[in-house]
Amino acid sequence: MRPGMPDGAVDVHAHVMTGPAPGVDGAAYAPFEAPAEEFLVHLDELGLARGVIVNPSVYGGDHRVLVDALRAHPDRLRGVAVIGADIDDATLAVLHEAGVRACRVQDRFAGGASVTELPALLDRVGALGWHVEIWTDPREHLDLLRDAARRGRIVLDHLGLIPAPAPGDPDQAVPVLRELLAAGDCWVTLSGAYRLSPGEPEAVAARALRERVEAVLSAAPDRVVWGSDWPYVAPPTVPTPADHRAVLDTWLPDPDQRRQVLVDNAARLYRWAD
Repeated sequence: MRPGMPDGAVDVHAHVMTGPAPGVDGAAYAPFEAPAEEFLVHLDELGLARGVIVNPSVYGGDHRVLVDALRAHPDRLRGVAVIGADIDDATLAVLHEAGVRACRVQDRFAGGASVTELPALLDRVGALGWHVEIWTDPREHLDLLRDAARRGRIVLDHLGLIPAPAPGDPDQAVPVLRELLAAGDCWVTLSGAYRLSPGEPEAVAARALRERVEAVLSAAPDRVVWGSDWPYVAPPTVPTPADHRAVLDTWLPDPDQRRQVLVDNAARLYRWAD
């Protein structure tokens, strides 16, 4: 454990890739080598005990790399799948047995399940205790997301994906995220600062998002988690371990709150006790 990092801390948003992609039409980037072993090195460098792997869009619904990684490291890794609501029971059971605890919808890159599948997916995976992660600008689907938070558990990736405000301007994401957090079982991942303020280093971008982070933590401190976004697919900039530590110092300076977000909330969301 590194100084300032609580025991059992979790990075809840990363991807692993190895070998050729199965072929996704219109893929946003070419796959590259980012195997699970390198992700574990990343976790160790930051002093993190565990991590969560989201199946990358370039693999679409092909989960072979994800499942192999989860089975090789069951104590350290959990997974997020890309599935449709028509998935058969046998395949769903295989994914759950391997350590998958969520699925993802998005409308940003080719290769993902559509945001419009969100209600059906919540019904499909709810009995397993899974949640659905969402990668979109919530302003584009506000009614859908509000209803979904009342229906099941949803997690908004990358701080809601709404761009960081210009200096001196109010953060337009704050009222949107507060509304969704109040609507039901909605969570937020503190991640991707470098995506929301393109061209800025992660640590600099994090300061521009401090008001948003503080608003989310104030509204729902027990429904906030953190992720690094390793290995930074199609990035405007590439964060370093030092950047991530600076981000955590900016967003979670209080040790008790840091433990809640990195350890307690993450373990509950990804059901590490199961």
